[in-house]
Formats: sequence, structure tokens, C-alpha cells
Amino acid sequence: MPLSFKPDRAVYDPSRGVMRFFATDGALLVNCGVSKSALMELDEGAPRGGGVLEHIYERHRERIQAAAAQKHRKRQTEKDGTIIVHPQDLARTIAP
Repeated sequence: MPLSFKPDRAVYDPSRGVMRFFATDGALLVNCGVSKSALMELDEGAPRGGGVLEHIYERHRERIQAAAAQKHRKRQTEKDGTIIVHPQDLARTIAP
């Protein structure tokens, strides 16, 4: 079953260096995230500071979500079951 992403729920987790977002696969909640390094590579000229990562995520949300969906289909998760999109994942993904 394809992932269904929750549109208005992306939060930066500084303890992991990840922008967290969520999806569902049927009734199953799927924890997802995109690394700070991946976000910065998407928008190398972005200023540093509060709120910047959220803006980068929003500008590139479709591509990030496509990469997360691809990793979900391939069952490529972290040890805790979270799907984390890294720079190399984005390099292999074209936005829908």
C-alpha cells in the first residue's frame, strides 16, 4: 500500500539532527525524517538560523516524501524502524 503523508506535521528534532514527518501505510503509522545534511544540500545557499530547515523542507517536500516512500517500499529503515532520508537518497529520487 502506498504511503499517505500527513501534510502539516514536520518538526525538527535537534537531538537526532532530523526533520521528522509522518505517514500512514493503511492503519500503520510510519515515522519518517530527513537529515539536516540532506536539507542543506537541497538548498546550499540558504541562510543559517531559526526556521530555515522548515522552509527548505516545505520547498522540497514532494521530493523528500518520494524518497521516503521509495525507502519504505524497499524496507530500508533505521534500527528503530524510522525511515530517514539522507543526501544519497535524494540523489536517486526525482520529485513526482
